[in-house]
Amino acid sequence: MKEINYLSAIVSGDRSGITQMYAALFPAIRRLVQDNGGSEDDAKDVFQDAVIVLYEKAQKPDFQLTSKFSTLLYGVCHNLWRSRRQKKSNSELTIPDDAKYIADDSHEIDLLQIERNKLFYKALRHLGKDCQILLELFFQKLSMNEIAQAMGFASEGYARVRKSQCKDRLVELIKSDAEFPELQTA
Repeated sequence: MKEINYLSAIVSGDRSGITQMYAALFPAIRRLVQDNGGSEDDAKDVFQDAVIVLYEKAQKPDFQLTSKFSTLLYGVCHNLWRSRRQKKSNSELTIPDDAKYIADDSHEIDLLQIERNKLFYKALRHLGKDCQILLELFFQKLSMNEIAQAMGFASEGYARVRKSQCKDRLVELIKSDAEFPELQTA
């Protein structure tokens, strides 16, 4: 089953798809939890809670999967486990030296990409509302003509100019972030 279908399996309650997702992605979650002081049962609980969180997110009309499903699932599990650990004690979650967790040969979760995504969305939130909306429409693969109409621009050409300006500003914000050099060279 392809990763994109895992979310559909969760939403539709497809047991076969959920079983395949579990087999493919649970080993990475188990490793995350066990490497940070948890048990296999803790990992199962975190995994199940993450599936519930993703089910609830997918029910929202504005939800759109913008990364690999495995990356999103791993990020949710990471946050859930960190939250549980912090409630039990003030110890900080440690990440093993190797930056990649491999669930199996076909599924790779890249922690570096998670951090890059966080930086991207952080910079995106600092853009003006118009730029955020314009880029969101662009990321949804709307044509420049559709973007111009949605944004109330006079022409497709102006939409291209604004997209370019917004994109340049986004790149500028990302590059000026203190975390950028570390994420660029890794």
